[in-house]
Amino acid sequence: MKERVESDELRLLRLLNARTTLSEKDRKNLISSEKGYLGELKFDEWAIPLVNEMVFLNDLLLEHQGSIFQIDSCAIASKTIFHFEVKNFEGDYQIKNGNWISPSGEEKKDPLIQLKRTESLIRQYTQQLGFHCNVESYLIFINPEFYLYNPSDNPYIIYHPQLNRFMKKFQSRSLKLNKFDLKLAEKLCSHHIEESPYLRLPDYSFENLRKGILCPGCGGIYESSLGRSLVCKSCGGSELKSPAILRTVEEFKLLFPDEKVTTQRIQIMCGGIYSEKIIRNSLSYHFNMKGYGKHSYYI
Repeated sequence: MKERVESDELRLLRLLNARTTLSEKDRKNLISSEKGYLGELKFDEWAIPLVNEMVFLNDLLLEHQGSIFQIDSCAIASKTIFHFEVKNFEGDYQIKNGNWISPSGEEKKDPLIQLKRTESLIRQYTQQLGFHCNVESYLIFINPEFYLYNPSDNPYIIYHPQLNRFMKKFQSRSLKLNKFDLKLAEKLCSHHIEESPYLRLPDYSFENLRKGILCPGCGGIYESSLGRSLVCKSCGGSELKSPAILRTVEEFKLLFPDEKVTTQRIQIMCGGIYSEKIIRNSLSYHFNMKGYGKHSYYI
């Protein structure tokens, strides 16, 4: 019912990585976000056999009594919410004195604590909405290259080698979708918070960003146009003029949601590779113009 999409934070970090130099902290955040998203996509592939038996909701952001919580994935069937926390950890991890230690020696938050917190909030939240149902939570380690030393004996932790057996266990439960499940799923979707208040982004400004049209293949900047097309010297990819301009407009809107889309601003954003006339024609064709002359902008 709610498909998975890349988060605004991930999309913004990608754009900033292409148009500025990220600090080491922000670069690590980008790598972590990319890896987490890839892990969630792998989970979605694993869950395909269940989509006809359960209704899936991905990347839900909800608020309960001032506490905002995110659900990576959940599925609803037979008046039960199955909550999945997906981790794409890689390498050998250890638990020392209750702390999770990564292969690099970095201390990580205990994902079991996060799992239980979210489970409790899901239960409280659904009861507040008038839905009384069971909640089952599972911590899924999706990466086959992950290993945990000194693990706790917890049946709700699922490692990659256990995924096939875990699937068979689900399929043997004869789960059924009913009106209660669909109504609950629709209610949760309607309460999803679109914009996260916790974006982890560096400070940036229009003036400090590298200008130009980004190649969707490699993330490099097109250096010149060839007729109606743009050709990337780095990867050899090509793209027609119109979709390249439109994609750059969408990037501008994501980076600067409070700024107006104007011909001049978009021409600068495109690195001056096209004239104002070409930019204006493209904007006029795909957007609605407001105002007149120098004060005109597009929505």
